[in-house]
Amino acid sequence: MPNQHTTEAVNHEAILVPLDLAEFHIVNQEWLATGTIRVEVIATATQATCPHCHKPCVKIHDTRPRKKRDRALREHRVELIVLKRRFRCLRCRKAFTEPDTACGWRRKTTARLREEIGKRAYTQPISHVATACGVGPRFVQGCFQSVALQELQEKGLTLDEQQPLDTPEFLGIDEFARRKGHVYETILCDVGTHQVLEVSAGRKLDEVTTLLERLREPDAVKAVSMDMSASYRPAVQLCLPKAHIVVDQQFLFLRAQEDLSEQHAQERTLIGEQLPVLELAWQLKEELRTWYATSTMTTAASNLDAWIEKVHTFGPEPLRKTLSAFKNWRHEILAFFQFLPMRLSNGFVEGKNNRTKAIIRQGYGYRNRYHLRLRILLGNVA
Repeated sequence: MPNQHTTEAVNHEAILVPLDLAEFHIVNQEWLATGTIRVEVIATATQATCPHCHKPCVKIHDTRPRKKRDRALREHRVELIVLKRRFRCLRCRKAFTEPDTACGWRRKTTARLREEIGKRAYTQPISHVATACGVGPRFVQGCFQSVALQELQEKGLTLDEQQPLDTPEFLGIDEFARRKGHVYETILCDVGTHQVLEVSAGRKLDEVTTLLERLREPDAVKAVSMDMSASYRPAVQLCLPKAHIVVDQQFLFLRAQEDLSEQHAQERTLIGEQLPVLELAWQLKEELRTWYATSTMTTAASNLDAWIEKVHTFGPEPLRKTLSAFKNWRHEILAFFQFLPMRLSNGFVEGKNNRTKAIIRQGYGYRNRYHLRLRILLGNVA
């Protein structure tokens, strides 16, 4: 078998798998009875630079084996025995150990194993990853933070909650509960590029205002998509006076008529015949959906007024009570049509929130806000 490949089956049939560590040369390999693949390696470099006088050195003083853990090959654990060489510099007469670029100084695992463990912790609780990989939770936490911070830096993001934020043209803002009824967070997104900009503590007016004040160019924001929040609207009006507020169409949550199967359509018709008030509410809801789908900037206001008048005259009492929202948020509802054909909505932000809630449930809650915020900013909770 070629020296640069691992794994030999018990029945002596073999597959060839590259080690993919260019800095090492394989000296020996064996399959242990426990199923572990042990690979003995040595650095390919023939010389090292003295850390004291910074001159190249070729004289090897001695060689010492060091056990390192590499990422698994399927279900088989891979154990590297690195033959670490100590050099003696002929110029300054001092001994030193060659650097280990694959693992790092005094590390017992390879960098690629730590990266793999860190990325698994993006979407899984740290305790679950620790159990699956056979390591401690603190080790997984360190891997996760190291990999996550590096990726955030590559994306141009930071964990500093005082740092100014890049300013997109279209923003989406929403809240989610880290502890329902007690602890809430606000998520701010670029709905144009589908990227999370920040996750900020709290949802009150002063807390949202502090978040929006971090935008570098507030006048560059054209529109902000949100739900009918009592704290978001005044905060946006204060910090982003030139931005249009667009109310998300979250109240159109019932299944659309064209999405009903033939059987469901028949069942709905039957129910409507037995419950005429419910049938009327359904028809008015469908007319509102048609208004959103077909109106333009010039016709939206008049068509909305006609629909409101129809609900006020013929609609059932529960539906008439909702007209106050159309009155209080009329300007923000009509702002949706100013940006056609772009259908500005908070769908991306809502999707992020749903995924975040799933992560929280999977981890049985997150007391550590730092870890949860990291996962959301990474963009891998979507």
